[in-house]
Amino acid sequence: MAKRHLATLAVIAGLVLPVAGCGSGAATTTAISMDRTGTQEAVVSADYPAFASVQEMWDDADLVVQANVTGMRTARDKPSKILEPGDEGYDDPRANPLYGLGPDELAEARKLAEQEVGDIVTIATADITHVFKGGPADVRSVEVRQLGGELGGEKLTALDEVKLGQDRSYLLFLHAWDDTGDHTMVSPEQGQYVATSPDGRAATSAKAGDTYTPLPGNPLQVTRAALDELAKTD
Repeated sequence: MAKRHLATLAVIAGLVLPVAGCGSGAATTTAISMDRTGTQEAVVSADYPAFASVQEMWDDADLVVQANVTGMRTARDKPSKILEPGDEGYDDPRANPLYGLGPDELAEARKLAEQEVGDIVTIATADITHVFKGGPADVRSVEVRQLGGELGGEKLTALDEVKLGQDRSYLLFLHAWDDTGDHTMVSPEQGQYVATSPDGRAATSAKAGDTYTPLPGNPLQVTRAALDELAKTD
């Protein structure tokens, strides 16, 4: 799967564009401002897919893991590539966020892509403690990329993103991206659960008694037993 970040195009043009790495989401600019230090901030709001069941989320994910976040960094993503008819993934909305735009909007997106320097992203290094779905057995860590962050006097805030925390443990439902080798959550709100061990501490090593707490607003409850059952049928 090839990832396409196009939030910057949406910010500049005021277009409503699907956001790469979040299925059929659409991003729009909320505000662009500059603070007293001269840092320019763009605020992006996005509409992400909502899963009705854990089964749906499981089916959509390429990788489901329990992991510990051991590192955080901010980077600038690669500029977007505008897919043309005949390119692989052109008619796939997940690979081509511009699919379905009208001629005028597409022409504007092509023009803006020539100026794009890439979105600011926050990248968490997550050491895997248990693989429930996907991934070769020798994979020990993944890089999980989330839209937004501050870099070089610029700040990009994605209102729907809840950033992973350093030295915390999570259950993660992830998409894998072939062109970058990194991962994004299937949904910022539903793709991450805080993993807690039976003693109430962070679940730094996966155990059968671990519990998974969803973010506020996510109604889907997940248990270790349910995950083990899903893994049997995958």
